Amino acid sequence: MIKTSLFANQEREAKLNKLGDALKVMEQHVDFVALADAVDKAAPRPSRERGGRPPFPTELMVRVC
Repeated sequence: MIKTSLFANQEREAKLNKLGDALKVMEQHVDFVALADAVDKAAPRPSRERGGRPPFPTELMVRVC
């Protein structure tokens, strides 16, 4: 049986606040800007001459992976 709570949203927010932001902790150890630059040098993006949706920034994609 699934437990339901009238305050599930507040409980979830409190739990997330207690855990903190893991990405902030990772930023202390990983230089995402330098890593994104290295990825751009190793795998350059194709030209956007033919149009289409612009790609997401490399730094954002490095952070997501």
